[in-house]
Amino acid sequence: MIQVRQWKKNGRQGWEVDINVRMPDGFWFRERRKAPVAGKANATRWAQDREAHLLRNGIPQAEAEAPREVPTLRKFAPRFIEEYARAERQKPSSIDSKQVILNHHLLPRLGDKRLNEICQEDIQHLKADLKDKSPKTVNNVLSVLSKLLRVAQDWEVIKEMPCRVKLLRYQSPTMEFYDFGKFADLVAAAEKLDDRIKAIVLLGGDAGLRRGEIIGLQSSDVDFKRGSIHIQRSVWRGQESLPKGGRSRRVPLTVGLRKTLKELRHLKGPRLLYSDTRTRGLS
Repeated sequence: MIQVRQWKKNGRQGWEVDINVRMPDGFWFRERRKAPVAGKANATRWAQDREAHLLRNGIPQAEAEAPREVPTLRKFAPRFIEEYARAERQKPSSIDSKQVILNHHLLPRLGDKRLNEICQEDIQHLKADLKDKSPKTVNNVLSVLSKLLRVAQDWEVIKEMPCRVKLLRYQSPTMEFYDFGKFADLVAAAEKLDDRIKAIVLLGGDAGLRRGEIIGLQSSDVDFKRGSIHIQRSVWRGQESLPKGGRSRRVPLTVGLRKTLKELRHLKGPRLLYSDTRTRGLS
């Protein structure tokens, strides 16, 4: 895998190549250096030649004999986000959640520890520090740490998992639902405020759409003739992705939802819902 990045310093500029190559023995060797040529295309070709040279001739002796330094959690975290979460095209909300957990929970407590030095005692201290958080939140934090360590192991950054990350046992809470009477009251209250708010309530209650799916809904997704809505996208902080589950679906229009959506027709753009203060859709 080759990445080429431009660098600028003190009025000088050039291209840095980042080469990650899997050697015949299975070890991933990484080499970063300034390309001795000008232009991105030339730097890319130089990096490809260098990668081929490494595969033919092996790792330079001095580097092969040098001990392989294990990065700290703080140093490895950006690579985990960019080369794992983003490279695997995870949903923007999932990537954002991982970044928040790293920034607020893991890096302040374990950021300066090398990955192979994170031990069972660290896991227990982490659980103790999060004792005021819900079990679900604690397990989310532990899951990100566990996945990060497993990715590091898969990439041979560490030889083996340094500890066992055991999640908390807890009973999942029972989901609460509005009964028909309460939901009717909610729809009536929304209608008094704004037709768009009423539409949001009905899209969630009648059609079962999630927040991001409501935001990403376009007028063309509503098929009044067939009496259905085609859910094709979800929007998270302006970033568009597939709906949950990774595939589109169709849901039927109820009588009330059909009537409300027909009244929302506009020429402001493709999005079904628009705010008063923005020219683009809700986000």
